[in-house]
Amino acid sequence: MLSLTQKRWIVPETKVPIHSSHILARLLAERGINPNEHPEIISPSVFDDIEKATTRIQKAIEQHEKIGIFGDYDCDGVTAVAQLVRYFRRKGVTPFVRLPHRVKDGYGLHSGIVQEYIKKNISLLITADTGVTSVKEIDVLSAHGIDVIVTDHHNVLDGFPHAYAIIHPARSNHPLPHPSGSGVAFSLVYALEDGEWDDMYSDLALAMMGTVADLVELKGANRALTELGLVALERISSGPLATLRDRCRQKDLPFHSQDIAFRIAPRINAAGRMGAADIALRAVLDGGDDLDTINTLNEERKVITKDLLDSVVDTFTDTETPAMLMSISEEYPHGIVGLIAGRLTEHFGRPSLVAHSDGETCVASLRSPPCYNIAEGLSRCSEHLLRFGGHAQAAGCTFLFSNADALSQALLQDVLTHTSPELLHPTLTADAEISACDITVEFCEKLTMLEPYGQGNTEPSFLIRDIRLQNLRACGKENTHLQCRISGIQAIGFNMAELASEIEKYDILAKVNINEWNGNKTAQLKIVDMRLTVNSE
Repeated sequence: MLSLTQKRWIVPETKVPIHSSHILARLLAERGINPNEHPEIISPSVFDDIEKATTRIQKAIEQHEKIGIFGDYDCDGVTAVAQLVRYFRRKGVTPFVRLPHRVKDGYGLHSGIVQEYIKKNISLLITADTGVTSVKEIDVLSAHGIDVIVTDHHNVLDGFPHAYAIIHPARSNHPLPHPSGSGVAFSLVYALEDGEWDDMYSDLALAMMGTVADLVELKGANRALTELGLVALERISSGPLATLRDRCRQKDLPFHSQDIAFRIAPRINAAGRMGAADIALRAVLDGGDDLDTINTLNEERKVITKDLLDSVVDTFTDTETPAMLMSISEEYPHGIVGLIAGRLTEHFGRPSLVAHSDGETCVASLRSPPCYNIAEGLSRCSEHLLRFGGHAQAAGCTFLFSNADALSQALLQDVLTHTSPELLHPTLTADAEISACDITVEFCEKLTMLEPYGQGNTEPSFLIRDIRLQNLRACGKENTHLQCRISGIQAIGFNMAELASEIEKYDILAKVNINEWNGNKTAQLKIVDMRLTVNSE
Protein backbone atom coordinates (compact mmCIF):
# COMPACT_ATOMS: atom_id res chain seq x y z
CA MET A 1 0.00 0.00 0.00
CA LEU A 2 1.43 3.37 -1.06
CA SER A 3 0.96 6.59 0.89
CA LEU A 4 -0.99 9.63 -0.31
CA THR A 5 2.29 10.94 -1.81
CA GLN A 6 2.90 7.57 -3.53
CA LYS A 7 5.68 6.45 -1.19
CA ARG A 8 6.39 3.01 0.18
CA TRP A 9 6.68 2.68 3.96
CA ILE A 10 8.85 0.31 5.92
CA VAL A 11 7.23 0.05 9.34
CA PRO A 12 7.86 -2.02 12.49
CA GLU A 13 6.41 -5.51 12.28
CA THR A 14 4.60 -5.17 15.57
CA LYS A 15 1.45 -3.07 15.46
CA VAL A 16 1.60 -2.27 19.16
CA PRO A 17 2.97 1.19 20.04
CA ILE A 18 6.04 1.14 22.28
CA HIS A 19 6.29 3.38 25.33
CA SER A 20 8.52 6.39 24.71
CA SER A 21 11.09 5.38 27.36
CA HIS A 22 11.58 2.01 25.68
CA ILE A 23 11.84 3.67 22.25
CA LEU A 24 14.68 5.90 23.38
CA ALA A 25 16.59 3.03 25.00
CA ARG A 26 16.18 0.89 21.89
CA LEU A 27 17.31 3.65 19.51
CA LEU A 28 20.40 4.37 21.60
CA ALA A 29 21.29 0.68 21.68
CA GLU A 30 20.63 0.10 17.97
CA ARG A 31 22.79 3.06 16.99
CA GLY A 32 25.58 2.25 19.42
CA ILE A 33 25.27 5.56 21.23
CA ASN A 34 26.29 5.95 24.86
CA PRO A 35 25.00 9.38 25.95
CA ASN A 36 27.28 9.31 28.99
CA GLU A 37 30.41 8.86 26.88
CA HIS A 38 32.52 11.99 26.43
CA PRO A 39 33.63 12.53 22.81
CA GLU A 40 37.37 12.23 22.26
CA ILE A 41 39.63 12.88 19.29
CA ILE A 42 41.16 9.70 17.96
CA SER A 43 44.95 9.54 18.14
CA PRO A 44 46.72 10.28 14.82
CA SER A 45 49.07 7.40 15.65
CA VAL A 46 46.50 5.03 14.11
CA PHE A 47 47.85 6.07 10.69
CA ASP A 48 50.90 4.06 9.61
CA ASP A 49 52.80 6.96 8.00
CA ILE A 50 51.87 9.77 10.37
CA GLU A 51 55.32 10.14 11.95
CA LYS A 52 57.02 9.97 8.56
CA ALA A 53 54.69 12.67 7.21
CA THR A 54 55.06 15.05 10.15
CA THR A 55 58.85 14.72 10.15
CA ARG A 56 59.02 15.53 6.43
CA ILE A 57 56.73 18.55 6.76
CA GLN A 58 58.68 19.94 9.70
CA LYS A 59 61.92 19.51 7.75
CA ALA A 60 60.44 21.39 4.78
CA ILE A 61 59.47 24.28 7.05
CA GLU A 62 62.91 24.41 8.72
CA GLN A 63 64.75 24.36 5.39
CA HIS A 64 62.42 26.88 3.72
CA GLU A 65 61.39 24.50 0.97
CA LYS A 66 58.65 25.37 -1.49
CA ILE A 67 55.52 23.57 -0.36
CA GLY A 68 52.43 22.83 -2.44
CA ILE A 69 48.92 21.75 -1.52
CA PHE A 70 46.38 20.16 -3.84
CA GLY A 71 42.76 19.47 -2.90
CA ASP A 72 39.25 18.85 -4.16
CA TYR A 73 36.52 21.30 -5.12
CA ASP A 74 33.81 20.10 -2.71
CA CYS A 75 33.18 21.09 0.90
CA ASP A 76 35.24 18.21 2.29
CA GLY A 77 38.18 19.10 0.07
CA VAL A 78 37.99 22.83 0.75
CA THR A 79 37.83 22.39 4.52
CA ALA A 80 40.70 19.88 4.42
CA VAL A 81 42.89 22.29 2.43
CA ALA A 82 41.91 25.18 4.73
CA GLN A 83 43.24 23.32 7.77
CA LEU A 84 46.58 22.70 6.07
CA VAL A 85 46.88 26.32 4.91
CA ARG A 86 46.10 27.54 8.42
CA TYR A 87 48.82 25.29 9.84
CA PHE A 88 51.45 26.63 7.47
CA ARG A 89 50.36 30.22 8.10
CA ARG A 90 50.95 29.66 11.82
CA LYS A 91 54.47 28.62 10.89
CA GLY A 92 55.02 31.67 8.68
CA VAL A 93 54.82 29.68 5.44
CA THR A 94 52.72 30.50 2.36
CA PRO A 95 52.21 27.29 0.37
CA PHE A 96 51.24 27.20 -3.31
CA VAL A 97 47.64 26.00 -3.27
CA ARG A 98 45.86 24.56 -6.28
CA LEU A 99 42.20 23.51 -6.31
CA PRO A 100 40.85 22.00 -9.54
CA HIS A 101 38.15 23.74 -11.54
CA ARG A 102 35.20 21.42 -12.04
CA VAL A 103 34.87 22.18 -15.78
CA LYS A 104 38.38 23.21 -16.85
CA ASP A 105 40.29 20.62 -14.84
CA GLY A 106 37.86 17.93 -13.79
CA TYR A 107 38.46 15.77 -10.73
CA GLY A 108 41.86 14.96 -9.29
CA LEU A 109 45.49 15.42 -10.21
CA HIS A 110 46.21 15.40 -13.93
CA SER A 111 49.27 16.02 -16.08
CA GLY A 112 48.61 19.74 -16.51
CA ILE A 113 48.41 20.36 -12.77
CA VAL A 114 51.47 18.18 -12.21
CA GLN A 115 53.43 20.42 -14.57
CA GLU A 116 52.33 23.49 -12.60
CA TYR A 117 53.94 22.11 -9.44
CA ILE A 118 57.09 21.16 -11.34
CA LYS A 119 57.40 24.65 -12.85
CA LYS A 120 56.90 26.20 -9.40
CA ASN A 121 59.91 24.20 -8.14
CA ILE A 122 57.81 22.62 -5.40
CA SER A 123 59.79 20.07 -3.38
CA LEU A 124 56.96 18.88 -1.10
CA LEU A 125 53.35 18.40 -2.21
CA ILE A 126 50.53 17.52 0.18
CA THR A 127 47.20 16.36 -1.20
CA ALA A 128 43.95 16.85 0.72
CA ASP A 129 40.87 14.68 0.14
CA THR A 130 42.39 13.37 -3.07
CA GLY A 131 45.48 11.69 -4.48
CA VAL A 132 45.16 8.02 -3.59
CA THR A 133 44.19 7.07 -7.17
CA SER A 134 46.76 9.38 -8.83
CA VAL A 135 49.37 6.65 -9.29
CA LYS A 136 50.88 7.81 -12.59
CA GLU A 137 50.81 11.48 -11.68
CA ILE A 138 52.62 10.89 -8.39
CA ASP A 139 55.23 8.80 -10.23
CA VAL A 140 55.92 11.82 -12.47
CA LEU A 141 56.17 14.16 -9.47
CA SER A 142 58.54 11.77 -7.71
CA ALA A 143 60.70 11.51 -10.84
CA HIS A 144 61.12 15.30 -10.67
CA GLY A 145 62.27 15.18 -7.06
CA ILE A 146 58.96 16.17 -5.48
CA ASP A 147 58.02 14.29 -2.33
CA VAL A 148 54.27 13.71 -2.14
CA ILE A 149 52.30 13.20 1.06
CA VAL A 150 48.82 11.89 0.28
CA THR A 151 45.99 12.58 2.70
CA ASP A 152 42.79 11.02 1.39
CA HIS A 153 39.91 8.70 2.29
CA HIS A 154 38.57 7.61 -1.10
CA ASN A 155 38.59 4.03 -2.31
CA VAL A 156 41.91 2.61 -3.45
CA LEU A 157 41.65 1.28 -7.01
CA ASP A 158 44.81 -0.31 -8.41
CA GLY A 159 47.04 -0.20 -5.35
CA PHE A 160 48.55 2.73 -3.49
CA PRO A 161 50.68 5.31 -5.33
CA HIS A 162 54.42 5.41 -4.68
CA ALA A 163 54.16 8.50 -2.50
CA TYR A 164 56.57 9.60 0.21
CA ALA A 165 53.87 9.06 2.83
CA ILE A 166 50.20 8.10 2.70
CA ILE A 167 47.74 9.13 5.41
CA HIS A 168 44.70 7.06 4.54
CA PRO A 169 42.29 4.92 6.60
CA ALA A 170 43.25 1.85 4.53
CA ARG A 171 46.82 2.32 5.76
CA SER A 172 45.90 2.49 9.41
CA ASN A 173 44.15 0.71 12.24
CA HIS A 174 41.51 3.43 12.35
CA PRO A 175 38.24 1.91 13.58
CA LEU A 176 35.16 1.96 11.39
CA PRO A 177 33.57 4.08 10.17
CA HIS A 178 36.46 5.81 8.45
CA PRO A 179 36.85 9.61 8.42
CA SER A 180 36.27 12.03 5.58
CA GLY A 181 39.08 13.92 3.86
CA SER A 182 38.80 16.81 6.30
CA GLY A 183 38.90 14.34 9.17
CA VAL A 184 42.13 12.84 7.82
CA ALA A 185 43.62 16.32 7.38
CA PHE A 186 42.68 17.18 10.96
CA SER A 187 44.59 14.11 12.19
CA LEU A 188 47.68 15.30 10.34
CA VAL A 189 47.43 18.82 11.77
CA TYR A 190 46.73 17.39 15.23
CA ALA A 191 49.93 15.34 14.99
CA LEU A 192 51.96 18.29 13.68
CA GLU A 193 50.76 20.49 16.54
CA ASP A 194 51.11 17.75 19.16
CA GLY A 195 47.44 18.04 20.09
CA GLU A 196 47.18 21.70 21.05
CA TRP A 197 47.44 25.05 19.23
CA ASP A 198 46.02 28.54 19.02
CA ASP A 199 42.53 28.72 17.54
CA MET A 200 42.16 24.95 17.49
CA TYR A 201 38.42 25.59 17.54
CA SER A 202 38.46 26.82 13.93
CA ASP A 203 40.20 23.66 12.71
CA LEU A 204 37.80 21.46 14.67
CA ALA A 205 34.92 23.36 13.09
CA LEU A 206 36.38 22.97 9.59
CA ALA A 207 36.92 19.24 10.09
CA MET A 208 33.35 18.89 11.36
CA MET A 209 31.94 20.75 8.34
CA GLY A 210 33.70 18.43 5.90
CA THR A 211 32.67 15.36 7.89
CA VAL A 212 28.98 16.26 7.81
CA ALA A 213 29.04 17.48 4.20
CA ASP A 214 30.73 14.36 2.81
CA LEU A 215 28.09 12.04 4.26
CA VAL A 216 30.44 9.71 6.10
CA GLU A 217 28.69 7.78 8.85
CA LEU A 218 28.30 9.85 12.01
CA LYS A 219 29.31 7.04 14.32
CA GLY A 220 32.44 6.37 16.36
CA ALA A 221 35.24 8.86 15.77
CA ASN A 222 33.20 10.76 13.17
CA ARG A 223 30.43 11.32 15.70
CA ALA A 224 32.95 12.50 18.29
CA LEU A 225 34.60 14.89 15.83
CA THR A 226 31.19 16.28 14.84
CA GLU A 227 30.13 16.79 18.46
CA LEU A 228 33.39 18.56 19.31
CA GLY A 229 33.30 20.58 16.10
CA LEU A 230 29.79 21.86 16.72
CA VAL A 231 30.80 23.00 20.21
CA ALA A 232 33.95 24.58 18.79
CA LEU A 233 31.99 26.45 16.12
CA GLU A 234 29.81 28.04 18.80
CA ARG A 235 32.89 29.13 20.77
CA ILE A 236 34.58 30.98 17.92
CA SER A 237 34.18 34.65 18.82
CA SER A 238 35.24 36.32 15.58
CA GLY A 239 36.66 35.69 12.12
CA PRO A 240 35.31 34.22 8.89
CA LEU A 241 33.83 31.06 10.41
CA ALA A 242 32.02 33.07 13.09
CA THR A 243 30.59 35.33 10.40
CA LEU A 244 29.53 32.36 8.26
CA ARG A 245 27.95 30.70 11.31
CA ASP A 246 25.96 33.79 12.28
CA ARG A 247 24.71 34.32 8.73
CA CYS A 248 23.45 30.75 8.60
CA ARG A 249 21.97 30.59 12.10
CA GLN A 250 18.20 30.17 12.49
CA LYS A 251 17.08 32.93 14.88
CA ASP A 252 18.97 32.46 18.15
CA LEU A 253 18.91 28.66 18.05
CA PRO A 254 22.05 26.58 18.71
CA PHE A 255 23.78 25.13 15.68
CA HIS A 256 23.03 21.51 14.76
CA SER A 257 24.51 19.13 12.21
CA GLN A 258 21.45 19.76 10.00
CA ASP A 259 22.45 23.43 9.84
CA ILE A 260 25.84 22.38 8.53
CA ALA A 261 24.30 20.02 5.98
CA PHE A 262 21.64 22.39 4.68
CA ARG A 263 23.05 25.87 5.29
CA ILE A 264 26.84 25.99 5.51
CA ALA A 265 27.92 23.09 3.29
CA PRO A 266 25.77 24.18 0.32
CA ARG A 267 27.39 27.62 0.41
CA ILE A 268 30.88 26.14 0.36
CA ASN A 269 29.91 23.65 -2.34
CA ALA A 270 28.27 26.37 -4.43
CA ALA A 271 31.65 27.89 -5.24
CA GLY A 272 32.89 24.70 -6.87
CA ARG A 273 29.54 24.09 -8.58
CA MET A 274 28.89 27.57 -9.93
CA GLY A 275 32.32 29.19 -10.08
CA ALA A 276 35.65 28.16 -8.59
CA ALA A 277 36.37 26.39 -5.30
CA ASP A 278 39.11 28.95 -4.57
CA ILE A 279 36.32 31.40 -3.66
CA ALA A 280 35.10 29.12 -0.89
CA LEU A 281 38.65 28.53 0.34
CA ARG A 282 39.27 32.28 0.60
CA ALA A 283 35.88 32.69 2.30
CA VAL A 284 36.61 30.23 5.13
CA LEU A 285 40.20 31.43 5.52
CA ASP A 286 39.86 35.20 5.22
CA GLY A 287 36.17 36.07 4.97
CA GLY A 288 35.42 39.43 3.37
CA ASP A 289 33.64 39.73 0.05
CA ASP A 290 34.11 36.04 -0.65
CA LEU A 291 31.59 35.22 2.09
CA ASP A 292 29.07 37.35 0.22
CA THR A 293 30.02 35.67 -3.05
CA ILE A 294 29.45 32.10 -1.84
CA ASN A 295 26.05 33.16 -0.53
CA THR A 296 25.17 34.70 -3.89
CA LEU A 297 26.41 31.64 -5.77
CA ASN A 298 24.33 29.40 -3.54
CA GLU A 299 21.19 31.43 -4.21
CA GLU A 300 21.88 31.20 -7.95
CA ARG A 301 22.46 27.47 -7.59
CA LYS A 302 19.11 27.01 -5.84
CA VAL A 303 17.20 28.89 -8.52
CA ILE A 304 18.87 27.05 -11.40
CA THR A 305 18.47 23.67 -9.72
CA LYS A 306 14.78 24.25 -9.00
CA ASP A 307 14.01 25.44 -12.54
CA LEU A 308 15.83 22.56 -14.19
CA LEU A 309 14.46 20.01 -11.73
CA ASP A 310 10.87 21.18 -12.22
CA SER A 311 11.30 20.82 -15.96
CA VAL A 312 12.77 17.33 -15.90
CA VAL A 313 10.26 16.10 -13.27
CA ASP A 314 7.43 17.28 -15.50
CA THR A 315 8.99 15.33 -18.37
CA PHE A 316 8.83 12.05 -16.47
CA THR A 317 5.50 12.80 -14.76
CA ASP A 318 3.73 13.29 -18.10
CA THR A 319 4.67 9.78 -19.26
CA GLU A 320 4.88 6.32 -17.73
CA THR A 321 7.90 6.61 -15.47
CA PRO A 322 10.66 4.25 -16.60
CA ALA A 323 12.59 2.11 -14.14
CA MET A 324 15.76 4.03 -15.04
CA LEU A 325 15.57 7.81 -15.43
CA MET A 326 17.94 9.48 -17.89
CA SER A 327 18.14 13.13 -18.93
CA ILE A 328 20.82 14.78 -21.06
CA SER A 329 21.05 18.47 -21.93
CA GLU A 330 23.54 21.12 -22.92
CA GLU A 331 21.70 23.41 -20.48
CA TYR A 332 22.69 21.41 -17.41
CA PRO A 333 25.69 23.03 -15.69
CA HIS A 334 28.44 20.55 -14.76
CA GLY A 335 28.10 21.45 -11.09
CA ILE A 336 24.34 20.85 -10.95
CA VAL A 337 23.89 17.44 -12.60
CA GLY A 338 24.55 15.54 -9.37
CA LEU A 339 21.99 17.61 -7.49
CA ILE A 340 19.35 17.05 -10.16
CA ALA A 341 20.05 13.31 -10.25
CA GLY A 342 19.77 13.12 -6.46
CA ARG A 343 16.46 14.97 -6.42
CA LEU A 344 15.06 12.80 -9.24
CA THR A 345 15.91 9.62 -7.37
CA GLU A 346 14.45 11.05 -4.17
CA HIS A 347 11.25 12.08 -5.97
CA PHE A 348 10.65 8.92 -8.05
CA GLY A 349 12.52 6.30 -6.03
CA ARG A 350 14.37 5.11 -9.14
CA PRO A 351 17.98 5.19 -10.36
CA SER A 352 18.76 8.29 -12.40
CA LEU A 353 21.41 9.59 -14.77
CA VAL A 354 21.69 13.32 -15.50
CA ALA A 355 24.34 14.50 -17.95
CA HIS A 356 25.77 17.67 -19.41
CA SER A 357 26.53 17.31 -23.11
CA ASP A 358 28.59 19.44 -25.47
CA GLY A 359 27.04 17.64 -28.43
CA GLU A 360 29.79 15.03 -28.65
CA THR A 361 30.61 13.90 -25.11
CA CYS A 362 28.36 13.55 -22.06
CA VAL A 363 29.54 13.90 -18.47
CA ALA A 364 26.99 12.38 -16.08
CA SER A 365 26.19 11.96 -12.42
CA LEU A 366 24.10 9.01 -11.29
CA ARG A 367 22.14 8.35 -8.11
CA SER A 368 20.27 5.28 -6.97
CA PRO A 369 18.03 4.07 -4.12
CA PRO A 370 19.45 1.31 -1.89
CA CYS A 371 17.67 -1.43 -3.86
CA TYR A 372 20.06 -1.04 -6.83
CA ASN A 373 23.86 -0.73 -6.97
CA ILE A 374 24.50 1.87 -9.66
CA ALA A 375 28.28 1.35 -9.70
CA GLU A 376 27.82 -2.34 -10.48
CA GLY A 377 25.24 -1.42 -13.09
CA LEU A 378 27.74 0.86 -14.84
CA SER A 379 30.30 -1.91 -14.77
CA ARG A 380 27.87 -4.26 -16.52
CA CYS A 381 27.16 -1.56 -19.15
CA SER A 382 30.76 -0.40 -19.53
CA GLU A 383 30.93 -1.18 -23.25
CA HIS A 384 28.94 2.02 -23.80
CA LEU A 385 31.17 4.18 -21.57
CA LEU A 386 34.48 6.01 -21.91
CA ARG A 387 35.08 5.93 -18.16
CA PHE A 388 33.12 5.51 -14.94
CA GLY A 389 33.48 5.17 -11.20
CA GLY A 390 31.67 5.63 -7.92
CA HIS A 391 29.78 3.89 -5.15
CA ALA A 392 26.59 1.88 -4.73
CA GLN A 393 24.24 4.89 -4.57
CA ALA A 394 26.30 7.62 -6.26
CA ALA A 395 28.50 7.40 -9.33
CA GLY A 396 29.72 9.27 -12.38
CA CYS A 397 30.52 8.39 -15.97
CA THR A 398 31.53 9.84 -19.35
CA PHE A 399 30.20 8.58 -22.68
CA LEU A 400 29.78 9.62 -26.28
CA PHE A 401 26.50 11.33 -27.11
CA SER A 402 26.11 8.88 -29.98
CA ASN A 403 26.00 6.06 -27.39
CA ALA A 404 23.30 7.69 -25.24
CA ASP A 405 20.36 5.63 -26.51
CA ALA A 406 22.26 2.36 -26.26
CA LEU A 407 23.40 3.21 -22.72
CA SER A 408 19.87 4.18 -21.73
CA GLN A 409 18.46 0.87 -22.91
CA ALA A 410 21.29 -1.12 -21.33
CA LEU A 411 20.87 0.55 -17.94
CA LEU A 412 17.09 0.22 -18.09
CA GLN A 413 17.37 -3.51 -18.76
CA ASP A 414 19.99 -3.87 -16.02
CA VAL A 415 17.72 -2.20 -13.46
CA LEU A 416 14.79 -4.42 -14.45
CA THR A 417 17.00 -7.51 -14.22
CA HIS A 418 18.51 -6.73 -10.81
CA THR A 419 15.65 -4.97 -9.01
CA SER A 420 12.08 -5.89 -8.10
CA PRO A 421 9.58 -3.36 -9.55
CA GLU A 422 7.77 -2.97 -6.23
CA LEU A 423 10.96 -1.54 -4.71
CA LEU A 424 11.17 1.27 -7.26
CA HIS A 425 9.18 3.76 -5.22
CA PRO A 426 10.36 6.48 -2.83
CA THR A 427 10.73 4.71 0.50
CA LEU A 428 10.35 5.99 4.05
CA THR A 429 11.26 4.06 7.18
CA ALA A 430 9.60 4.36 10.58
CA ASP A 431 12.05 3.87 13.44
CA ALA A 432 9.27 3.01 15.86
CA GLU A 433 5.52 3.12 16.41
CA ILE A 434 4.36 5.48 19.12
CA SER A 435 1.12 6.73 20.62
CA ALA A 436 0.46 10.44 20.31
CA CYS A 437 -0.09 10.64 24.08
CA ASP A 438 3.56 9.63 24.64
CA ILE A 439 4.92 12.57 22.63
CA THR A 440 5.82 15.01 25.37
CA VAL A 441 8.34 17.80 25.81
CA GLU A 442 10.35 15.48 28.06
CA PHE A 443 10.47 12.81 25.33
CA CYS A 444 11.54 15.37 22.72
CA GLU A 445 14.29 16.67 24.97
CA LYS A 446 15.61 13.16 25.65
CA LEU A 447 15.68 12.41 21.92
CA THR A 448 18.44 15.01 21.53
CA MET A 449 20.77 12.39 23.07
CA LEU A 450 20.79 10.84 19.58
CA GLU A 451 22.28 13.97 18.00
CA PRO A 452 24.24 14.91 15.97
CA TYR A 453 22.14 13.55 13.12
CA GLY A 454 23.58 12.64 9.75
CA GLN A 455 24.53 9.71 7.56
CA GLY A 456 24.09 6.47 9.50
CA ASN A 457 22.34 8.29 12.34
CA THR A 458 19.30 9.95 10.81
CA GLU A 459 16.71 11.90 12.74
CA PRO A 460 14.12 9.29 13.81
CA SER A 461 10.67 9.10 12.23
CA PHE A 462 7.71 7.73 14.14
CA LEU A 463 4.59 5.92 12.99
CA ILE A 464 1.35 7.10 14.60
CA ARG A 465 -1.68 5.05 13.53
CA ASP A 466 -5.38 5.68 13.26
CA ILE A 467 -5.57 9.40 14.05
CA ARG A 468 -7.78 12.28 13.01
CA LEU A 469 -6.52 15.73 12.06
CA GLN A 470 -8.07 18.47 14.18
CA ASN A 471 -8.29 22.24 13.55
CA LEU A 472 -7.05 21.65 10.03
CA ARG A 473 -6.07 24.69 7.94
CA ALA A 474 -3.85 25.57 5.00
CA CYS A 475 -0.93 27.92 5.58
CA GLY A 476 2.13 29.34 3.84
CA LYS A 477 2.41 31.98 1.11
CA GLU A 478 0.44 29.87 -1.35
CA ASN A 479 -1.59 27.92 1.24
CA THR A 480 0.15 24.69 0.28
CA HIS A 481 1.19 23.64 3.79
CA LEU A 482 -0.95 21.82 6.32
CA GLN A 483 -1.31 22.98 9.92
CA CYS A 484 -3.39 20.98 12.38
CA ARG A 485 -3.50 19.29 15.76
CA ILE A 486 -3.15 15.59 16.47
CA SER A 487 -4.41 14.54 19.89
CA GLY A 488 -3.84 18.14 20.95
CA ILE A 489 -0.28 18.31 19.60
CA GLN A 490 0.52 21.02 17.09
CA ALA A 491 1.57 19.56 13.72
CA ILE A 492 2.66 20.83 10.34
CA GLY A 493 3.00 19.06 7.00
CA PHE A 494 4.75 20.83 4.16
CA ASN A 495 3.01 20.69 0.78
CA MET A 496 0.25 18.51 2.25
CA ALA A 497 -2.68 20.94 2.47
CA GLU A 498 -4.56 19.33 -0.43
CA LEU A 499 -4.09 15.81 0.88
CA ALA A 500 -5.82 16.09 4.23
CA SER A 501 -9.37 16.03 5.53
CA GLU A 502 -10.91 16.15 9.00
CA ILE A 503 -13.28 13.34 8.02
CA GLU A 504 -10.78 10.57 7.29
CA LYS A 505 -8.55 8.63 9.66
CA TYR A 506 -4.86 8.50 8.86
CA ASP A 507 -1.60 6.81 9.70
CA ILE A 508 1.22 9.33 9.70
CA LEU A 509 5.00 9.28 9.71
CA ALA A 510 6.32 12.22 11.69
CA LYS A 511 9.38 13.69 13.33
CA VAL A 512 9.09 15.28 16.74
CA ASN A 513 10.65 18.41 18.14
CA ILE A 514 10.03 21.24 20.57
CA ASN A 515 8.29 24.49 19.72
CA GLU A 516 9.31 27.35 21.99
CA TRP A 517 7.25 30.53 22.09
CA ASN A 518 7.36 33.26 24.72
CA GLY A 519 9.33 30.99 27.02
CA ASN A 520 6.82 28.13 26.80
CA LYS A 521 7.83 24.75 25.38
CA THR A 522 5.44 22.39 23.65
CA ALA A 523 5.89 19.20 21.65
CA GLN A 524 5.47 19.57 17.90
CA LEU A 525 5.05 17.12 15.04
CA LYS A 526 6.49 17.56 11.57
CA ILE A 527 4.42 15.29 9.32
CA VAL A 528 6.70 13.54 6.84
CA ASP A 529 4.00 11.52 5.06
CA MET A 530 0.48 10.19 5.54
CA ARG A 531 -1.79 7.45 4.33
CA LEU A 532 -5.39 6.47 4.89
CA THR A 533 -5.78 4.10 7.81
CA VAL A 534 -6.55 0.61 6.57
CA ASN A 535 -10.16 -0.41 7.32
CA SER A 536 -10.95 3.00 8.82
CA GLU A 537 -14.63 3.79 9.14
